[in-house]
This record gives sequence, C-alpha cells and structure tokens, in this order.
Amino acid sequence: MTNRSLRIAVVACTAFALAGAAACGSSSRTVKTGRVEKPKLPPVDPDALVQFDSGMRALRLGGPEALERAKPRLSRAVELDGKLWEGWHNLGVIYYAEGDDDAAASAFGNALDINPAHTPALLARAEAHRRAGEYKAAREDYKTAIARDEENVDTHVRYASLLRVEGRYDDALDAAREALRQANAPRVFVELGMIYLAQGRDELAELVLKKALAADDNQPAAWNALALVSMARGKDQLAFNQFDKATSLDPTFSDARFNKASVLMAAGDYAKAKAELSAVVKQSPEDWGAHVALGVAQRGEGQFGRANTTWEDVVKRAPKRSRARADALFNLAVLAMDFGDRDAAQARAALDRYLLNAPKRHPKRKEAQDRVKELGQ
Repeated sequence: MTNRSLRIAVVACTAFALAGAAACGSSSRTVKTGRVEKPKLPPVDPDALVQFDSGMRALRLGGPEALERAKPRLSRAVELDGKLWEGWHNLGVIYYAEGDDDAAASAFGNALDINPAHTPALLARAEAHRRAGEYKAAREDYKTAIARDEENVDTHVRYASLLRVEGRYDDALDAAREALRQANAPRVFVELGMIYLAQGRDELAELVLKKALAADDNQPAAWNALALVSMARGKDQLAFNQFDKATSLDPTFSDARFNKASVLMAAGDYAKAKAELSAVVKQSPEDWGAHVALGVAQRGEGQFGRANTTWEDVVKRAPKRSRARADALFNLAVLAMDFGDRDAAQARAALDRYLLNAPKRHPKRKEAQDRVKELGQ
C-alpha cells in the first residue's frame, strides 16, 4: 500500500464549474472540510494507484480519445481499491462528459460514501441529478452544499435556477434573495430576473436586469436575459439588438445566438436562423445542441440531405448518453416519417434506433413509441 497523494479532475457543468481540489497527504490524519469531517482513509493499493495515475495521465493529455482511454483504467483502479474515492470522482467526471447522468450520479455517490466531506463531488452529483431530471435529489444535494458553505453565492444561484426550472417560483425567489443577502452580485440579479420572467412579471424582470447592467453593463448573460424579457413583451427588434449586444460582448457566448435562432425559426425565417446557428457551431464545435438545431433549420429550408448529414454527425460524435445525441436520433426518425419520401420502413428503423439508444427519460420517448404503434408491425 502507498501513501495518498492523488488528484481529481474538473466537472464542467452548464453555467457552473465544479473544480475538485487535490486530496493530498497521509491517511494518518483527519482533516476538517466545512462542517463535515473528512474520514481517515487507508493508504492506496499500489496496483490501483498505477491504474489511477495512468487514467489521470490520459485525461491530462486530452484529445478526442482521452475519456475512452481513461475510463477503463479508472474503472480498474476502483475495482482494485474500492475505497479510492478520487477514482470514483473521476469516473463520475467521465460519465458526466459522456452524458450518462445516472452512472455519473452513482459514481459521485460512491466517492461521497467514502469521503462525505468532498463538497465538489456533492455539487457534481447535484448537476448529474439535475440534468437527468431527478430534481428532488438535486435539491437535496444543493441544500446540503449550502448548509456547508452559506456564503457560496454560485451554489445559491444554481439552486434558485433549479427551482425556477421546476416551476417552484416562490421557493426560487427565496433562494435568490438568500443569494442577495450573501452578495449584491449582478449574476444574482440575472437569475432573479429570469424567475420574474418565468412568472410573467415582465416589469420586475426588466427592473432587476437593469440593476445588474447598472452594476456592470458588460455582462452578456444579463443582455441575453433582457432580450428574453423584450421578446415576452412583443418587442422583437429590441430583443434582437439586445441579443446582438450579448454576442458582441462575448463572441463565445452562444446562448444569445441560440435564443435568437430559436425565435427566427419560430417565425419561419430558417435562413437567418441557420446563419446564427452556423456561427455557434463554428465557435463551439462540440455544442451538439446547436448542431441539432442547425439540422432543424436546414430541414426548414427543405435541405433534407444536409439535415440528415448534420444529425448523423451528431450521432457519431456526441457523447453516447447525451441529450443532444438522442435529439438527433429522434429528428432523423421525424425526417423519415414526415419529410421527403416518407418511407415507412425507413421511419420504423429510425424509430427503433432511437428507442434503442435514447436515455429512458428522454422527453420524446413516449411520442416515438406512439409513432411505432401508428406504423404497425
């Protein structure tokens, strides 16, 4: 057995980066982390450490096959040493990157069973639960993290945004106001504005978003949110200008372009939507959701072959358990069912392919099952 001197990777989640610090030092002492005591851990099995180091080296080197190289090594590491919480955490990172949220939550949970003091693993599990639609479990993890560090504004904001997505607006407002008590930060006003907008309280949403911009008018997220308010109030041209302001402040901030493209597609202007989405995928080649939306714009223009190619590329390159890959598979089925030659056999094959590969919680699963019944055996 060898002394503990290990590293864990970063979990990058939507709007929230969860970085894991190193777990260093000897297992002979106990360390306090927040309000939770880090347990005494035995030294690491040397064979497990070899596998762990090999997996981490693959992650550090990066490249398109980094996850594929790292995962079997880290899996072997925790098989050899089930108490290697750093190995479980990093497996969670890989599963999350692959879009396998259930496996990610389970791996982060294993890490926490061994080392409950590691708050980054707790927050990472919250994000995996959130993306999987397990909102109750995500809420509990956020609340535990907040109890450990009440001054962490980002956790408060993330928790408030989850409650907003759930439609629990009063609770979301309470969470956002608690964040304001910790820090009068512009990002809190942005979330508060989004909650008011979801409630249909456009004037209040505009008021708090302008407060955010008064503190710092170089925030693309605030301009993007203000544009959504303008859209809700029927001020389309103003909204487009505000979306443009957001992208001019940060050309890599794709949310504004994506939102603008969504509005254009809803209005039937697929050519302009395609231009916006093409800019997004050029800036962020691995934004698979944008690729899927680009395929929708191409289909709207009657470019069925291009749409098919775009979605097949997502199926080939996106993480296997990701929402975007499942969206692409469903759109391929829709393309076969409702557009072009409408080949029933091809449509049935595409639906079967979607049902075989899409996560069980994917929102289009029920529709796909119904369409299979319509097509018959």
